[in-house]
Amino acid sequence: MRKTYFVFAVILAVAMVLSACAAPTAAPTAAPVVPTEAPKPTAAAPAVTEAPKPTEAPVAVVEPTVEPTATPLPAQNPYVGSGKLDGNGVPGDFFADVHIRKAFAYAFDNDIVINDIYQGEAVAASMIMLAGMPGFDQNFVRYTYDPVKSAAEFKLADVNKNGKPAGEDPEDVWDKGFRMTMLFNTGNTTRKVYAEILKENLAAINPKFQIEIQELPWASYLANQRAYRIPILTGGWLEDIHDPHNWFQPYTTGTYGGRQSLPKDLTDQFQVLLDKGVAETKPEARGKIYQEAQQLYYDQAVGIPVVLATTHAYEQKWIQGRITNPIYSGVVAAPITKAEGAKNPDTLTYATIGDALTLDPMASYDTSSGQVIQNIYETLVFYDGSAVDKFVPMLAEKYEMSADGLTWTFTIRQGVKFHEGQDLKASDVKFSFMRLMLNGGGVTPAWLVNEPFFGVGVSDATALIDPEYGLADNREELLKVAPDKLRVPCDFLDKAITVDDAAGTVTMKLAQPWAPFLPTIANGWGSIMSQEWVAKNGGWDGKCEDWANYYSVPDSESPFTPIANGTGPYMLSHWKQGEEIALTRNDAYYGAKPAIKDFLIKNVAEFGTRLSMLEAGDADIIDVPVEMRTQVDPMVGEMVTYDLTTQSYGAPKAVCSVDTALLGAERFTLCDTPSDKPLRLYFGRPALQLDVILFNFAIK
Repeated sequence: MRKTYFVFAVILAVAMVLSACAAPTAAPTAAPVVPTEAPKPTAAAPAVTEAPKPTEAPVAVVEPTVEPTATPLPAQNPYVGSGKLDGNGVPGDFFADVHIRKAFAYAFDNDIVINDIYQGEAVAASMIMLAGMPGFDQNFVRYTYDPVKSAAEFKLADVNKNGKPAGEDPEDVWDKGFRMTMLFNTGNTTRKVYAEILKENLAAINPKFQIEIQELPWASYLANQRAYRIPILTGGWLEDIHDPHNWFQPYTTGTYGGRQSLPKDLTDQFQVLLDKGVAETKPEARGKIYQEAQQLYYDQAVGIPVVLATTHAYEQKWIQGRITNPIYSGVVAAPITKAEGAKNPDTLTYATIGDALTLDPMASYDTSSGQVIQNIYETLVFYDGSAVDKFVPMLAEKYEMSADGLTWTFTIRQGVKFHEGQDLKASDVKFSFMRLMLNGGGVTPAWLVNEPFFGVGVSDATALIDPEYGLADNREELLKVAPDKLRVPCDFLDKAITVDDAAGTVTMKLAQPWAPFLPTIANGWGSIMSQEWVAKNGGWDGKCEDWANYYSVPDSESPFTPIANGTGPYMLSHWKQGEEIALTRNDAYYGAKPAIKDFLIKNVAEFGTRLSMLEAGDADIIDVPVEMRTQVDPMVGEMVTYDLTTQSYGAPKAVCSVDTALLGAERFTLCDTPSDKPLRLYFGRPALQLDVILFNFAIK
């Protein structure tokens, strides 16, 4: 998602929020920050950002995007020492040796990350994809801390390429040693801990192995990444959609693979597998393809997947019916009720941190915005309860895919009205998808939908005019293109998406079979808008001759940033920017009416204030920083624990005592006697975010 990267810093992290974003971010805090890098389209594949929206993952902090072009780089690379295999540096191709990569992988201790950073509330990552995806296997082979195996791999390396293993060559790495610098961006204490683990463990394996640690401001850190100067970097990702393609692409053929300088023969192998995987529509067959990709990733030790943080999220016990799906952009209020005796029974109050960036579904790529949009707008299909890989009809009454996987037909629900009175028509669906793909630009989630329609690797509509992406996110230059050429992307989509308003059907023809098409369109960016309303409020009217006038408009200039008109169970009441967003029940909703009339999302930066609201019953749900859990855990009277085997939460259990000196689940003693403590705790579901430590195969 607008992928402001979220770091779990021990002191700064925000508690795991039950509902998610990929598609993108928890709100800003006042703490030190970790910034976004917006997706940059390339001809090869859609670019990724530093990481997506946090869902249940502990969240850190947000910093505005900083373009580092003004940050000069030193003429010599200071992070590789001498740049030679002489004990005082490393050569540029140091990590091109697979045994060096494996040695580093065996030197990393995930248990330290789990216990020291996540306080026992994380699980080791076994793959570059997550549970519930085709091919996922929690027991898949992975590297674990083993200093003996690490030493053996160092002795097998041939860094100086003379044909002798280092264990038998006094001029190679085992006897010569090395020195390099691991970097972390300022404020990102998690990456600092990763570096400290490797520094200590490598020195214990061989005192000649020297790692120095240095922090850099984000602009400088990013500039050095782009210049391929960082020997080891950490790439964080939080998923947009729950599908292996959304994980393997960035870490192999996409942005992170590029920053690792992965050799072409290796990326070509991954590309073949990824193209097969995304086009294969049978889950079992897909699973085998992605397991093959994971085996290749492991055999080549491309990177070190670290850990998945797990849920530790609170709500008042009087909350009932809440669906805890980690891919949600936040709280979905419609199913929630309050038990008798609850304070403020007609209002649901969520005290969080940060504010939405926009209420325009097309531009929303952060969780704070996505949370509002998921309550106001609706998509053709939506997630089936707490499942991240099953879907149910929403604005589409039914849907079907052709046998060849190229054509999807949606029958649109009749009798649905937008909040301002417009009737939902099939043509609104076509318009909404075309608007997303044509108006979105590179800093929006449009690239996720562009690929299925335009083809693998085509991440922006302007690529149909200039395949080199010279027009991407450049409206001024785009408008200089000859009118006949300018129409090309719009005409293409006009033929790919056809409607029959009388029959209420929408037919979408894809460029190739796209197995994750439903999850791709189920998130907020797939929301359906009224074409009439968009045009009336200064947006694109759907005509192909002028789509470029509305391309890549910044949030600050968009008329749709502060307004909303959906079909969902809640309507926008008001938005006091920086303070609160208030939603009120849509009494004309076609479906089941929400039991709770008002949903307040309050931006409360100071934890003490949020805690006071929780204690007084003025907040139903709050965000809790990790270091503050010891203040909140004694209030827990009921615990709902996630079962990794069944991939589901169990029944609530009473908590009879809490010992904050203990870590993880051991902190809570369960019993059969109901407790009068006011809170319910959701515990143990792995987040949809992962850090991977990455090796640079060709350091510049």
